[in-house]
Amino acid sequence: MSAIHRRATRRLLTVATLGALVLTGCAGNGKETTDDPTALAATGTAPAGSGGTAAPSDDGEGSQDGQTPTGETPWAGTKQFVTIGEAWSEGGLTHLSVRPAQKKINTQFDTWEIIPGKGAFTTVTMVKDARVLLTVPVRGDDAPGVSRGEPLPSSQAEFVTLLKQLDSGLSAGIGYDLSFDGEGRVARLQSQYKP
Repeated sequence: MSAIHRRATRRLLTVATLGALVLTGCAGNGKETTDDPTALAATGTAPAGSGGTAAPSDDGEGSQDGQTPTGETPWAGTKQFVTIGEAWSEGGLTHLSVRPAQKKINTQFDTWEIIPGKGAFTTVTMVKDARVLLTVPVRGDDAPGVSRGEPLPSSQAEFVTLLKQLDSGLSAGIGYDLSFDGEGRVARLQSQYKP
């Protein structure tokens, strides 16, 4: 089966699945349950600083609200989409300098277009056993037999090293889904594929 037929089949299955979820009311109360860009277009994306949910929009974009968090644990228990300015290890913990961002579906390449936020960066800390999943270009293209967009597990130390090696212009345009625990620490980080 050719790549064009596989993509067309995948899109049809995604549309059919979304249609079934909408008709049966099993769409998870509007919460994101997948990282598939075509699936999230139907529910909208949750920009950072919006409390984890967003109203659907006509063009596939999340809310234009780019607020930075306030308070001690503003993102506790939420999933946020951000860009990362810096990452470093200190005192046995990994710290990230993050800024809310948005993602918009790029239908031409079946991936995300990252819209970096504006304003100040906020420092967040990762839990020691946080799960790190990396796609290209963050992880490089050294995994034979694996799709460039497939997230592969990585250590926090390896992520810090890889992020520092990226060109600053490229790094600014890469988005990350961060899941926060109840104390506002990053429990899961996943980079979004950027061709």
